[in-house]
Amino acid sequence: MDRKSETKRLMLYLAFAFGSTWVIFFTYILSGNIWAEISAMDQFISLGMLCPALAALLTRYVTKEGFAVTGKDSMLLEISFKDKKWLYFVLAMFLPWLYIELGNALTLIIAPNAFDINKPELLELADNERAIIYIQPIAAIVSGVVVSFAAFGEEAGWRGYMMPKMIKLWGVRKAVIIGGILWGIWHWPLTYVGHNFGIGYFGYPFTGFASMCAMCVFMGIILTYVTCKSGSIWPATILHAVNNASPSVLQYFINYEKVDGWRSDSVVIFLISFFPIMVIGGFIFITGKIGDKLR
Repeated sequence: MDRKSETKRLMLYLAFAFGSTWVIFFTYILSGNIWAEISAMDQFISLGMLCPALAALLTRYVTKEGFAVTGKDSMLLEISFKDKKWLYFVLAMFLPWLYIELGNALTLIIAPNAFDINKPELLELADNERAIIYIQPIAAIVSGVVVSFAAFGEEAGWRGYMMPKMIKLWGVRKAVIIGGILWGIWHWPLTYVGHNFGIGYFGYPFTGFASMCAMCVFMGIILTYVTCKSGSIWPATILHAVNNASPSVLQYFINYEKVDGWRSDSVVIFLISFFPIMVIGGFIFITGKIGDKLR
């Protein structure tokens, strides 16, 4: 391996990914938009999710790496169910349901007063068909698998190009830490205007910045794990998309307006619900389950 060439390619990719995305993000911000407010530019900001994939393609073109679909140094687009690789596709579909439901359960344990059977959303459903909340996780999984466009835009770049380069250069353990922090920093402009945490939390915006990096490190470990084990970016794409669809029954019974004190801080709420992901990601990292190369 030519370390100098691989490093150059990695740096070029990061420049393309950050540069193209942040042009979109900062256009959104400088236009006076806040994440919590509905804006005509909400669809425009979603284009930023495609930039990592476009950056990978542009880097491959500029560096003449080629566009192999499968095999060594490829774009990892193969879909194979051989050698038990199908397990990672199944895991990608159902793991988000598990850790999101556990995170919501932990929230209710720490803040039991948040449990609300008369939450407005529930009362609205009761007028129609409340049973729909119990099949919502399945609907979220199906929609996540079918409509994973934005998630593919990220995963084709971060896991499909950045992580293989970092793993070659530094090994998988350093790669998931460095890659996760960079992925978190990539989100910072949106974090600044309220994505994930709002803007009224303690230590704004720096605790939000740190929490986003922590989330991306642990989430990145899980996404890298399914990518390495399957040799494909599709399980990571599915997992990412299902995660974003938020499959959970308990979410309908949590009323955050009833939480008070330190537990009501949006970053604290996030870290509580995020704890199961930290446990899963930490276990994979500590036990070396990722392995040291792509299959």
